[in-house]
Amino acid sequence: MNKIILGMFCTCLFFPLSLFAQNEVDALRYSQSIYGPTARSMGLAGAFGALGGDYSTMSVNPAGIAVYRSSEFSFSLGGISRLTESEFQGRKFDDSKFNITIGNIGLVLAKPIDKSQSNWKQISFAIGNNRTNDLGTNSYYQGINPNNSITDYFAETVNLDGGASVSELAVYYPFDANLAYQTYLIDPVPNTAGDYMSIIPNGNVLQSRSFSSKGNQGEFSFGFGANYNDRINLGLSFNFPNIKYEEETIFEETDVDNTIINPDSSADFKSLRYNQYLETSGNGFNLKFGMIVRVTNGIRLGAAIHSPTWYNMNDKYFSSMRSVVNGNQYSMSSPDGFYSYSLNTPFKFVGSLGFVFGKSGLLSVDYEYSDYTTMKLKAGDYNFTSENNNIRTLYTNNNHTLRAGAEIRIKDISLRAGAAYYTSPFKSDFTDESFDQHVESLCGGIGFREKNLKIDLGYSYSRRNEYYQAYSLVNEAVPYSVTRRQDHRFMLTIGYRF
Repeated sequence: MNKIILGMFCTCLFFPLSLFAQNEVDALRYSQSIYGPTARSMGLAGAFGALGGDYSTMSVNPAGIAVYRSSEFSFSLGGISRLTESEFQGRKFDDSKFNITIGNIGLVLAKPIDKSQSNWKQISFAIGNNRTNDLGTNSYYQGINPNNSITDYFAETVNLDGGASVSELAVYYPFDANLAYQTYLIDPVPNTAGDYMSIIPNGNVLQSRSFSSKGNQGEFSFGFGANYNDRINLGLSFNFPNIKYEEETIFEETDVDNTIINPDSSADFKSLRYNQYLETSGNGFNLKFGMIVRVTNGIRLGAAIHSPTWYNMNDKYFSSMRSVVNGNQYSMSSPDGFYSYSLNTPFKFVGSLGFVFGKSGLLSVDYEYSDYTTMKLKAGDYNFTSENNNIRTLYTNNNHTLRAGAEIRIKDISLRAGAAYYTSPFKSDFTDESFDQHVESLCGGIGFREKNLKIDLGYSYSRRNEYYQAYSLVNEAVPYSVTRRQDHRFMLTIGYRF
């Protein structure tokens, strides 16, 4: 049980304290990618590292652009339906979110070389954008917490830091404890050096949490590829990832039985509403280098190395509190917060194996390795020692992804299927066997080609589990929720070769 509780604590989406303190959760969020920006790559679960001939290879193995024999422009439009089921205190609540997405816009220019003068047969140039992650979701839960309140957390946060005067609350705790004090949810403890106590003595409150986020990660790239003697394909890409993310959380507590009266202060608590808002933007840079070797006419080997992404990040945030105490309504808002920092994501290695059965079809497998302990947060005015230590403590240095896909061609029609498995980013010490936060995906698709035109449709289903704990207390257990998330992705790609 201690392992499970610790796992819930460490793998939650965020805490009220850390929402506005950049941390290991943010580092992980922006270091993960789900491949499949084009319909064809989606249908094969993103297993394109040894194949090429599709713009999605710029995100996996840039040597794939050297496989092109003619130039091509492609555009992908799709949608994602994200369903969530959150379980809290034995009750389940459903929510959903649907987004329209632009999967990719890409141009590949292929130029043959005079074969009589060199063993280099062709050079290629590519420029465009791939979407690498969808960050939008909605979720909701509610239930009775019989033991404690988030106001206990606000008071304990100040007390554990050594206490603070009333004037210091606004300086050091402007986004949480000061709001609680100004709305009469925590009171000073008499005859102490700045300690505080909750006006809710023993919990027994109805707690609810509504969470909504939107945003995505994309990667603008330009790259070069070369074909040597129709046996070796090389590729190099320069990539400029970008992040746009917003989230809003509403956490509420209510005295449903009208029985919460503090015996020490006679404070009559009725309700509180805690709003938090965060907006993150980021721009970065990375390099990718890859190779595809045609061992025989039917066997292809691929390998690629992705450098870390070096991000410059900017956060904007604020919070507000509203309460009803002693029959009066109180409200208070924080100042606007701004912070700039940098994030380094892990390097990645991709190994690939492909089998091509003439014009009848193909089979492809990708293996990807990454080390999440190498993620790092940095800033000029803060060293992030605690957060970076948490990264090394919580996350695994041995993360694996396996993607596999197959395609059958019947004249101008192609039928596709694939599957992917992403292992949990967390060490086993901090997760339960039933909820280790791995990701499973099943995919399929169909394609049509006639002369220079191609039209592809792709579908992907994935599922994962997530944990959330609204706050933590040193000597008391706090209820957590488990959210089971299902993603249904659809993609349409239109390509024109010339």
